[in-house]
Amino acid sequence: MVTQMKPNSHPWLEKEIKKMNKSLKNSRFGPVIYVAETGSTNTDLLNQVSENASDGTVLVTGYQKAGRGRLERHWKAPSGANLLFSVLLYPKIEVEKMPLITPALASALIDVLESYGLAAGMKWPNDVLLTGDSSGKVAGILAEVADTETSAVVIGMGCNVAWPETEISELPNAVSLLAAGKKVQPPALLLAVLLSFEKYLIMLQQPEGAENLRGILLQKSVTIGKKVSVQQLGARISGQAVDLRTNGALVIENSGGLHHIMVGDITHLHVEE
Repeated sequence: MVTQMKPNSHPWLEKEIKKMNKSLKNSRFGPVIYVAETGSTNTDLLNQVSENASDGTVLVTGYQKAGRGRLERHWKAPSGANLLFSVLLYPKIEVEKMPLITPALASALIDVLESYGLAAGMKWPNDVLLTGDSSGKVAGILAEVADTETSAVVIGMGCNVAWPETEISELPNAVSLLAAGKKVQPPALLLAVLLSFEKYLIMLQQPEGAENLRGILLQKSVTIGKKVSVQQLGARISGQAVDLRTNGALVIENSGGLHHIMVGDITHLHVEE
């Protein structure tokens, strides 16, 4: 069942949504639409592609009943506690740059977190970690390509704003901004992330955009330099993470040489995440 994309009121007040849309008027993003509850914001926007939803449409929810991450992992957060949103993009970049949309959004969030005084980094391929005194996964990102004739990508993010407040057994590696000592309002966080994200999307449209982003990602990565293990379909590759390519691939070096990994479930070895 697809949630009808009609604005709702509290906890995101209508005036907050109007203010945000006004702030985004000259950007690529908007309209921002809020629904109190849905199955998955990614699924909802993917279904809207065939109905000609506009580029930059943002769908935010207070609660996801079927939120999911990579490898179809499902999760739930208490209503209104975190920032849960997806963005619809009709990419203005070459196909080979498409995998860079995910790290571009991760970089945008890291920039915002650093502006709050929090140390953060990207765990390849799609997680953002806090790396200070309160460390752990603070956000996950999932990009999906629409199964339509139109080239469209929906990219979603779940960022732990106020939950979990303390470590919980179900998510032992998770941390929230509140647990890290930062009281942040989700609407303000979303606006800051979108404006930062747009800068990276514009960068990717430039001839040297992929190489420039690669340099930034190497600085923000918490994976490069680590001993890692990557699970792929039917195979596991272990070694040292030594580089990132301009197509988003992670380069792992071991006795068998260099391995360029585009997708996989990664574990940092000998590191408590």
